[in-house]
Amino acid sequence: MDYNFSKNFIEFEDLSPEEMRAFNSILNNIYRQRGIDFRQYRPKCLRRRIVVGMHEANVESFCAYLDFLNKNPQQYDKLLDRITINVSEFFRNPKTFKAIREKVIPAIVERKENIAGYNIRIWSAGCATGEEPYSLAILFKEALQKLGQNSKINIIATDIDKNALRKAKIGCYGVKALKGLKASQIAAYFDKDNDNYCIKHQIKVMVKFMDYNMISDQLPRAVDLILCRNVIIYFNKELQNKVYANFYNALASSGFLVAGKTESLMDIKEELFAKVDIGERILQKRTKRKSNNENI
Repeated sequence: MDYNFSKNFIEFEDLSPEEMRAFNSILNNIYRQRGIDFRQYRPKCLRRRIVVGMHEANVESFCAYLDFLNKNPQQYDKLLDRITINVSEFFRNPKTFKAIREKVIPAIVERKENIAGYNIRIWSAGCATGEEPYSLAILFKEALQKLGQNSKINIIATDIDKNALRKAKIGCYGVKALKGLKASQIAAYFDKDNDNYCIKHQIKVMVKFMDYNMISDQLPRAVDLILCRNVIIYFNKELQNKVYANFYNALASSGFLVAGKTESLMDIKEELFAKVDIGERILQKRTKRKSNNENI
């Protein structure tokens, strides 16, 4: 499972060959231990995150940091957390959730209202510690109640960080993470446990957490809504195109994709997605038109 250093070797002009090899060896060790391949992430982003780890370890070179990590292998988990950035809160970017409630949910319901007993399938890709998928569960539960709908909501929440997923499955948070919630929502959907607030069973059962690599693992199918916010920006262009194509294939007909505010929509192929709300990064899957020679 080692990297082929002659292929996709990350290079920086200002580093010596020894430093370059140490930098790539750090990534190789993460790959061997956790199966996560960062070679198609943006090199400058990776370097910045690794340098922060170097400063915390009080070392000044990638060679010294590699030696530190090999002597303290538990530090690889902390480095992985730093690279993947698991910072979240409930209803982060409230305007995005407002747009989902007003523009996405009614469209999904209208498309499915003639299907008896239908389920609404949602994928939170890069769910971190769970605030986003639980926010979606609350949002859809409340919105469907207002619309007089009683559909079952299935939310798939995935991430490559197993430590973050463990926290997400427990579903207990400090008060800071709840600042985007109304007092009535906290009372309705959380139980107080000392200084923490824990998600109630009625919300927790709507979400299934999975250790998942959105680049290489088998895709979910017939998903009505995908949220993947502020993750794709760290990928290079080739990998971004692959991920957007994967999302297209995972979505149901006319399904929606919500990207992050930091991500540009300029390079997204218009034959795949229509722009519903550029400001809130909401896209809708287009139906591909096939030629007369193709099977429909």
